[in-house]
Amino acid sequence: MFSPITTSRLALAATLANTAPGFRGGRQLPDRLDGAAGLPSALPAILPGWGFEEDPSSATLRSVRKLRAAVAGVWQDAAAEDADAALEGLNALLGAAGPVRAVLPPGSTVRSPAILAAGHEGDAPDKAASTAFALALAEVALAGELTRLRTCSGEDCTNAFVDLTRNRSKQFCDEANCANRAHVKAYRARRAAEAATAGQEPAEQPAPKNGRAKDGKPGKKNGKPAKKKAKKK
Repeated sequence: MFSPITTSRLALAATLANTAPGFRGGRQLPDRLDGAAGLPSALPAILPGWGFEEDPSSATLRSVRKLRAAVAGVWQDAAAEDADAALEGLNALLGAAGPVRAVLPPGSTVRSPAILAAGHEGDAPDKAASTAFALALAEVALAGELTRLRTCSGEDCTNAFVDLTRNRSKQFCDEANCANRAHVKAYRARRAAEAATAGQEPAEQPAPKNGRAKDGKPGKKNGKPAKKKAKKK
């Protein structure tokens, strides 16, 4: 469907978007991007040159938050199936990334080039991430697969995720067990509806006494038709 590198970058972009404050798995979470510790663990791979052993500068952190907002905006528009808005956001992201060039990673044994920002060496590392995310999202758009960028259908959860299923059937994120919570809630709702329906049904009428129904006609005794007495000769 997508190249392995694109798939990994999409997953990373979703993870970065999900660090923003908001409802995540039924809980209201604060901004988790408050320093290097809040960044997704895989992010250093596309942010070479950033000293992750130390807290990033506030200026760099602001840049990454801006990048996060741009990625999240494209994602939300795509999830809402607003292709025009998603492409507008994607074009802005591509414009911010600027010119790119293909290079072979140093020491790589695989002759597969990477696409980097043209001025990568002199730029802040967040620009490398901007380029990586922009190109990954562009590949999705060019493949006509923007609807695979989704947000969780779970109650009180706005997590972004990539739907890589064959029939585009994924509805819930994997971060907060939202699918299980939704299934449990649906099950309880069905049981409550069944109980309510059973309570509205008329109670079963007891068998008539003395073998006669209330209308005076022969009834049933112990659930069987009442026997007629034989006439004496």
